[in-house]
Amino acid sequence: MSGHIGIFGDEDINVAPLLHWSLYALQHRGEVGSGLVVIDDCEISQLRGQGLVSDIYEEEVINSIKGNKGAAHVKYAFQDEDTNKAYLPEVFPCKDCEALLSIDGNFLEKALSRQHIADFLCDEEDLAEKIKNLKGAYSIIHINKDRMIAIRDPWGIKSLVIGKYDQSYVVASETAAIDSIGAEYVRDLLPGEIVTFTKDGMTSQCVDQRNEQGCIFEFVYIARQDSFMGGKSVYEARYNMGRRLAEEAPVNGDLIVGAPDSGIIAALGYSHESRIPYKEGILKNRYVGRSFILPDQRMREKAVKIKMNPLRKNLEGKRVILVDDSIVRGTTIKSTVQMLRDAGAIEVHVRIACPPVKHSCDLCVDTPDEKYLIGANLTVEETCKEIGADSLAYLSLDSLIYVCGGNKFCKHCFDGKYPIEVENGNHL
Repeated sequence: MSGHIGIFGDEDINVAPLLHWSLYALQHRGEVGSGLVVIDDCEISQLRGQGLVSDIYEEEVINSIKGNKGAAHVKYAFQDEDTNKAYLPEVFPCKDCEALLSIDGNFLEKALSRQHIADFLCDEEDLAEKIKNLKGAYSIIHINKDRMIAIRDPWGIKSLVIGKYDQSYVVASETAAIDSIGAEYVRDLLPGEIVTFTKDGMTSQCVDQRNEQGCIFEFVYIARQDSFMGGKSVYEARYNMGRRLAEEAPVNGDLIVGAPDSGIIAALGYSHESRIPYKEGILKNRYVGRSFILPDQRMREKAVKIKMNPLRKNLEGKRVILVDDSIVRGTTIKSTVQMLRDAGAIEVHVRIACPPVKHSCDLCVDTPDEKYLIGANLTVEETCKEIGADSLAYLSLDSLIYVCGGNKFCKHCFDGKYPIEVENGNHL
């Protein structure tokens, strides 16, 4: 889970400011670090740094960079990853000039490196056959002075979309990044599709295409709510998760509260279906990042304590129904339940807009080892007691699949079944 965007521009465009702006629309996919690379004929400009996008790039520097092709990437920190790796996009030799490589993905071949991928993308001969043998969940952007190549894995586990900015082509992990720069969404890449962009236009070939198995956790948590995945609105899916949850797990209460920010849309759906009023019960500090994607437990616990504050006036003496998107470790939800009680709530009923997360993912989302997953080790009743709630219920897997658009997803985190054979992975 990271995010990236590539632009293959016409001769009159400077892509650096566009890439910079788009990174803010992808920040939710990784907060550890970022990179931005621009190509101007054979001249390469590179910027990289640790932290949030707003901490890394200076407007004056960005505006001084010239070039009509480039890519940018936000980094997610895998727990077992070599922290000394350079932030993507990375630059490699390619024929008579250099080229950039950006990857959002996880590969199953242990010996595979960024250099290996850069080499076979630079030599485009038999590219389809090379991609056919590349196993994993990934999207790839490779750009040199003459063309941009975009690739989506044959199972479509990772998302990659195409946009158009005037006469320039854009590819990105989410439609929100395309929208953020005023580009027009064209379509999603198909599973197993290789799309090549040149000054003459766009060409495509599909290799080893399988039945689409996109990561369903994109809809639950990862993607921005204003994005579309496979043509399906993320906002609409999350809202309907809440509606179905109210049908499956009704409970008497005085108000609905959404856990900020990822539980709010499902909470609105739950309120609509149950006709119990939705009210703000928790204020979030916008300057604290997403606790799930922080790299270690101590950092996550600290973030939870400083990022949320209750609205006592709305909570005191009330039976509160707290709706959240998911429970992974239980760190956040336990603190939130206690926060609501401390603010005067007389009952706290927890409703979760997905099934229990029971399996660690080695393909797409860096969920922790199963010994740390509360859903893998405790029953629903035991989890309810552990988090201090009066009741707890999860959305069924069948309902989650239905609201996300049908049975075309990898659901391993819930059902333990990968679309491909997996034995750990290699984070590039």
